[in-house]
Amino acid sequence: MRRTLLATAAATGYIFAAGFTMAAPANADPYGGQQADTVVSSLQAKGYDVQVQGDAEAPLSECTATQVSGLSGPGSTVYVTLSCDDDHDE
Repeated sequence: MRRTLLATAAATGYIFAAGFTMAAPANADPYGGQQADTVVSSLQAKGYDVQVQGDAEAPLSECTATQVSGLSGPGSTVYVTLSCDDDHDE
């Protein structure tokens, strides 16, 4: 009886843990990984006030959007986090 209870508990734990590792985030960032200038233009065209966070010296065309936060509706401020090439100042 005790073995059955332990085996059931272990199986339940594995299934529960597998559910967490396989589930995709409910609010996955649809803009992550895209070219920054495209993301900024798209958001501005939809009516968002866009603030960029990252390398202030790099042109947006040399950057990738890694995260967009604050997408609560047109007219709100959204923050676009950038990852830029290091060789833009050469």
